[in-house]
Amino acid sequence: MNRRARAARTRRNLLVAAAEVFDRDGFSGANLHAVCERAAVTKGALYCHFRSKEALAVALVEHQALESYALRDELLRRGLGPAQTLIDLSFAFVRKLDEDLMTRIGNRLLREATIFDRAGAGQIIGWTTIVRDLLKSADRAGELRSGLNLRQVAEGMVGEFLGIQLLSQALTGQRDLHARLRRAWRAQLPSLVRQKALRGLRIAPAR
Repeated sequence: MNRRARAARTRRNLLVAAAEVFDRDGFSGANLHAVCERAAVTKGALYCHFRSKEALAVALVEHQALESYALRDELLRRGLGPAQTLIDLSFAFVRKLDEDLMTRIGNRLLREATIFDRAGAGQIIGWTTIVRDLLKSADRAGELRSGLNLRQVAEGMVGEFLGIQLLSQALTGQRDLHARLRRAWRAQLPSLVRQKALRGLRIAPAR
């Protein structure tokens, strides 16, 4: 294994270890010694990649952003149309929160004030860009109602998705997140999508 590959593996191991420690101890209770122990590296090796606990947390937040783009690209390859892709993307991300610890912890860390100040704007701009671009594609495909301000619609969707997550976390530990997401789509889609296109949309996770 060459030097670059070893460095990439060490960085990945540190992020996995940090996610596990943050999950167990919380961000404020976590310390770098525990991360190094779990990753089986020295603090010197850690500092080659991350200068602080906050830098580790920001990297985990950025990981979930990369996952969002990867999920979008995977779904676009299915060719189901931009409106369906947007719906499927929301459910795919929720599934990723269930299945992938790094994505789940990155999502949780975004609510930490220190991390939000450093990474919140970039994260939300990234999500909004993904949504807006899919809405633009849906508009070009004739799926959307006329007269919509797509930037405002995209910002509203991202804000609603963040709010749904917070409500679900506070009330049920996110056990009802899928159900809340389905209800949100059912309420929102009729005002966005033309009736003909609406009839063909599936408001459920892709199989």
